[in-house]
Amino acid sequence: MTVARSGLNLERHDLTVDVMKKKIKRKEGIRMRGNTKHLVFSVCVAFVLCAFASVASARTIYVPDDYAKIQWAVDNASDGDTIIVRDGNYYENVVVSKKLTIKSENGSDNCIIDGGGSGTVITLNANGITIEGFTVRNSGSYWPDVGIKVVSNANNITYNCITNNWAGIYLNSSCNNNIYNNNASNNSCGIGLSSSSSNTIANNIVSNNDCGIRLSLSSNNIIANNTALNNDYGIHLSLSSNNIIASNTALNNDYGILFESSSNNTITNNTVSSNNYYGIHLVSPWIIIIGAGRLTSSSNNIIVNNTVSNNYGGICLLGSSNNTIANNIVSNNDYGIHLLDSGNNTIANNTVSSNNDYGILLACSSINIIYLNNFINNTDQVYSYDSTNIWNSTEKITYTYNGKQYTNYLGNYWSDYKGGDADSDGVGDTPYSIDGDADNYPLMQPWERYFPTAPTPIPVQTFDTGRPDNPYPSISGKFVGTIKTDKKIIAKKLYTYACEGTGGHTEYALICNSSWCAEAKWEGYRGDWMNISFNRTVVLMPYETYNITIVTGSYPQIHHTHSLKTENGFINCTEFTDANGNKYENWIPAIKLWS
Repeated sequence: MTVARSGLNLERHDLTVDVMKKKIKRKEGIRMRGNTKHLVFSVCVAFVLCAFASVASARTIYVPDDYAKIQWAVDNASDGDTIIVRDGNYYENVVVSKKLTIKSENGSDNCIIDGGGSGTVITLNANGITIEGFTVRNSGSYWPDVGIKVVSNANNITYNCITNNWAGIYLNSSCNNNIYNNNASNNSCGIGLSSSSSNTIANNIVSNNDCGIRLSLSSNNIIANNTALNNDYGIHLSLSSNNIIASNTALNNDYGILFESSSNNTITNNTVSSNNYYGIHLVSPWIIIIGAGRLTSSSNNIIVNNTVSNNYGGICLLGSSNNTIANNIVSNNDYGIHLLDSGNNTIANNTVSSNNDYGILLACSSINIIYLNNFINNTDQVYSYDSTNIWNSTEKITYTYNGKQYTNYLGNYWSDYKGGDADSDGVGDTPYSIDGDADNYPLMQPWERYFPTAPTPIPVQTFDTGRPDNPYPSISGKFVGTIKTDKKIIAKKLYTYACEGTGGHTEYALICNSSWCAEAKWEGYRGDWMNISFNRTVVLMPYETYNITIVTGSYPQIHHTHSLKTENGFINCTEFTDANGNKYENWIPAIKLWS
């Protein structure tokens, strides 16, 4: 997210799923003399011979040629072997506890593994297994019987047809798995994750399941380019955080994309259409814990660049706060955007048009910031009950209207606004009435026409220490401290102020609270080397304390103080340990957190 002074422009980017993991290589210089050189040479030769022997020993086993059953082939295989399964129906339950590649000879239409209605069809107990090109069907009908169960890491499950199981593909406490190009249909759950992280679920078709893709207590997963069709729930997240839901199609489900008590997720570039109830729904259900009811919310999610159309409800927030809804197209639903018992959300740069009942409906929902949206030809543009909200920018914005530049607060465009514009500045002279509330700065034209170039984003606050008056003494080291802000900060990058004529930078940064962490790593002196990017969007909520660690290189500018007040809060030094091992309690690197 890029910060500037008007509108919110989150560019549409197709998410490319990188199936290859980056390998970090380190080189060590070794000095050897005399006999030591011969020893190293001998060891290297022995290593090469052992590696060659290992590669040479890897076998390809054929079923049923070598073994009549897949399980028998697995039992007699060794790590690294490949099992090729020829065409046919195999009625068995397969447990894989070795690093094997198991694939059909001619694809899933021709090779079927059938559980016979009992137990799990395929269980992956070892890391690094590949399962490719099977029809996997007819597990038992109840938990924990599934088509493919994964209780290990770094597996590849690709080009399979998973059908008529309790769950199609199910990951339990598993990470770094790739689930690609599968078709999961007619299961209770098509693809399910429980307590699993850093997995990639991409290019799958999930159809006619109770739930297409479901995440529970799972984080840092990528759900991309999937098609969820004719399920009760297309994509469903429960108590899950820091996931990316991108470029999926959710069509003809009851609910397109549903979040329950989930936070810090990004929902972007999805097409959500013709679902029976809500297209995108954020909700906070009652969670019963040790006999007591607790209301938890879906918060700090970013919903951007989605197309949401022809659903009963377009985007709905229930009991949810501190979310950003921006740059979405919401059209031809019964309700466009619906907030119930939800506050402190930001709604900007959306086009909400031709919805059958209301463009935007708010009930018991206050302190939301709603501006630079287009509300066009909805049957009723807006309904607000027991709600008081901010319907314009919270600071003045510089914009261009009819070739002239102005600076003013900006509200929303309402296609049925009847007021005049005597000074021709593009802002209506009279408020647009909203059921006791009001948009005091209604726009005369759709908001895009106020910006001659691509609109710049919402004025999201940054956290900036600025440059110190005297940055010296300065040396690289490790800073440990805390940040507490008085405004909501959304950041993706950390910028380091360098001492003049030096390559001062941050090599590594970590920001954490009790429920999440974000880290950023330096990639060397190339490009915009003074900025490093976090692996997730950093959202700092007002008056909460966050721990921050910064490892600097070369000569960053230093604030020589224990506690530094910035425009939007404080940063405090717990300890700075310089490159020579000296410790200080009053050294704070000069940085900026921004998008």
